[in-house]
Parts: sequence; structure tokens; C-alpha cells
Amino acid sequence: MRPEQLALVLRPRSGMEAVDLGIRLVQAHARSIFATSFAVILPPALLIIAVVGYALEMPSLAGTLIWWLKPLYDRALLHGLSHAVFGEQPGVRQTWRALPGLIRHSALLPALLWRRLDPLRSTRLPVDQLEGLKGRVARDRRRIVANRVGGAGFGLMFCCANFEYVLLFGAIALIENLLPERVSILEHIWPAMTGSEVIDPQQAIWVALAFNLGYACMVGLIEPFYVAGGFALYLKRRTDLEAWDVELLFRRLASEGAKRLAMLALLVACGVTLLPAPAAEASEPRREAAIRRAPKAIAEVLKAPEFGKSRKHQQLQFRAEPETKTQDAPGWLKRWLEFWRGAGRWMAEGLRIAGWIGIAIVAAILLRVLLRQLGVIRARRTPPPPPAEVAGLDIRPESLPDDVAEAARQLLASGRHREALGLLYRGALSRLAHQSQIPFARGDTEGDCLMRVTRAGSGARAYFAQLTRSWQGVAYAHTAPTGEDSERLCTGWREAFGGGS
Repeated sequence: MRPEQLALVLRPRSGMEAVDLGIRLVQAHARSIFATSFAVILPPALLIIAVVGYALEMPSLAGTLIWWLKPLYDRALLHGLSHAVFGEQPGVRQTWRALPGLIRHSALLPALLWRRLDPLRSTRLPVDQLEGLKGRVARDRRRIVANRVGGAGFGLMFCCANFEYVLLFGAIALIENLLPERVSILEHIWPAMTGSEVIDPQQAIWVALAFNLGYACMVGLIEPFYVAGGFALYLKRRTDLEAWDVELLFRRLASEGAKRLAMLALLVACGVTLLPAPAAEASEPRREAAIRRAPKAIAEVLKAPEFGKSRKHQQLQFRAEPETKTQDAPGWLKRWLEFWRGAGRWMAEGLRIAGWIGIAIVAAILLRVLLRQLGVIRARRTPPPPPAEVAGLDIRPESLPDDVAEAARQLLASGRHREALGLLYRGALSRLAHQSQIPFARGDTEGDCLMRVTRAGSGARAYFAQLTRSWQGVAYAHTAPTGEDSERLCTGWREAFGGGS
């Protein structure tokens, strides 16, 4: 790498300033970098989603594979960024052509195996890809490059990794707010994320595949900033270690001096040709001329902001006191002091043990509260009694017949579809509220009831979802179910809740 050809201003920077420089680099070359990002990330992601997620029906593994292949994406992005710092903009075709060579010569296999969880992956990547070092030399070089920028590199990784999910869940929330009332995608996303039984497996797998595709798109948006920030930290460390800024300053001064000498030689040659008889003057040795010009060149160098600074360093130290002879204390005083010194040690040890015990108790309490909030453990408390009515329907057990399914079948036979489905729906709510202890509220709608049953993980949620759709169709759209659907609802009620009320 030739620093004089860089299209960046090299100067001493802090770690966060270097990360900001990488972000500015992405902004300056946004079109080519993001085109490369999506061209490299989306085709493998779509292939993984189609084969692993859809064909093998393992969408969770597909999402993990998309995340695990980030080192492959990073190499293509760094290829574009390393050309962008020199003012070039390689297209997507050039990146695809260079990708096989990047895979072979940039230590991709270790990056996908034992170095996959390295938090400073983007900072150490240029050592493997741009410097081409291997073995122990590469390990030492990676350690030196990552030194003193670990905090900035870890902060960059933490922010980028979390911002991917912030954007993804923000997009889900936006879609949820744009959907019509009583239509929700969360009832499919939440069971798919938690791995619990879902209402419709076919719909759930499509939701999971869409979730994976959305995650791949967010990786395509955020990963360029992560790679560019790490590359800027690498350039900062190269500048610190090899003094690129000072080297460029001296090269600029040398170039200006060469131009001045060439102009002086041209003037002398013109004068010699024009003069009729050249005067015989003693030529001054080049060493003395250089010595005379040295103070001026040094003064120009010292005008740079890196020089001419003074810093005071103050440090407090204990002053060694001269040893003075003291008289021996009496025996009783020594024993008294020794007793309290031992008691102090015992008290300090006891307080230390008590402090660790207190910390362990507080940690256990916090862990229990966290697990309770996540739903891993449930608090042992008496649930409130179920309401007598939900959504305007009476769900008291005494208001229902002994055999709800048979009574509903008789109502259906007489053509009273609304009363029959209402009876099945009231019976289902009653069973779920009184036997499964699902906390329905008096003002819950049909959609709220379905959401509560889904989140509670009830075994009857698939049937309850079907019954809810049929009840909403006959209650609001006045659409009566067919005879087969009605018979299936009555049979399913008996299978889900038993024969009695």
C-alpha cells in the first residue's frame, strides 16, 4: 500500500474518529459499496432460504447460516473499500471476478471457524486480505494492529450487531401498524421466534422465511459500515505505527526541493549560454550548500501541528524518610496492638465474605426477575377468577348445556348457524378460562382472545383459531359455514375440550 496515493487525509486520530472516517467513506461511495453489498449478500441468502429454509423446512438454521457467512461478505466489501480509498470505484462485476481469489488468499476458513466470534474481525481483516501474511507473522501482525483500538472496535461491533435487529424489528412494527385492524403478523412471528407450536405451520414457515430475508437485507445495509469502520481503524494503526503522516510531509518537502533545484539548474544553464565569457567562480561543495539550507528546511518541518508542543508530566511520590531509632514499646502494649490487629483481620475477612454473599443473593434475585419477565418461570400466585362475560358472551359453566358439541349439532340441523357457532365459541372460551386458566378480560375482542390463547401455548389454539374465524364470519359477515365445516367444528370441539361442559 502506497500512502501517497491515498485519497484520505492522514493524521493522528482517536479510535472513534477513525470509525467516523470509515462511515464517511461509505457515504462518499454509497452507490458502488451498497450495490456490491447487496450483490454479494442477497444471492447466497436466497439460495440458503430456498434450500435450507423451504426445502428442508429449517428456517432457523437458514438464518444462522446467513449470519455465519458474514466473513465472506466482509471480504468482498473490503475489496471495494480498499479501492475506494484510492479514488477508484470497482463495479459489481469486478468484485465477483475478484471473489474467488479473495476466498483462496484471505484466510476465509479460519475466519469461518475458530476466529468467527472475534469482536475485532473487521479491524484484523485487512492484515489477511491486503497484506497477505500467514502463520506466526500474521498472528503477531493482527495483535499489533488491534492494540489500542480494542475499545473502539468492540463498540463498533456491538452497535452494528444490535442496529441490524433494531432496523428489522422497526420494519416489522411499521408493517404491523399499516395492516388493517384485527389483522396481525405478530401472532405468527412470535411462535416462530420462540419455537413453540404455531397456529398454521404453512403460514409460519413463510413468515420465518420472510424474517430471514429481511435480516439478510439489514445485513446488506449495516455490514458496509462495520467493515469500513474496521478498515479505518486499521489505517489509523498503520499511521500510528509507521508514521505515514510524517513520511508524506517529508516526501512533499523533498518534492518541492527537487522542483526548486531543477528550476535553479535551468536558470544557471541559460545564464551560461547567454554570457559571452563565463566567469571562473569556485563551485561551492554540495555538502556546505545543503548545510546552509538545513535550518530553513527544519523550520518548515517544525511548523507542522505535530511539532512544537510541550507537555508537563507531574507525579506524586512518597518521600523516603530517614530511619530513626525508636524505643521498644512495653510488652502489654505490643500484645494489645497485636490483639486488635488480629481482630481487624477477622472483621475484614468476615465483611468480605458477607459482601460476596450479598452480591450472590442480589444476582440470584435479579436473575429470577429476568426469567420471570421472559416467561421462563411463572410466579406462583392465585390467578383472578375468570370474568362472567367476554366480548359480550356469557361464559359461565352453568349457562352452557352438558354436551356443548351435541347441542350445537342440533342447532345446526335446524338451520340456526349463528346460535350453534355462538354456543361452540362460548363453550371454548369457558373451558379455556376455567380449566386452562387463560386470563381473558371482560372487554377482550375475538382477536384479543385469540392472541391470549396463542401466547399461553394452549393445545387447543389451532382449533380455537379455526372456530374464531368461523364465528367472525357468521357473526359479522353473515356467512354460514358449509355442512362439512360445521360437522368438523363440532367434532373438533369434542376432541379439544371433551364432551361435557
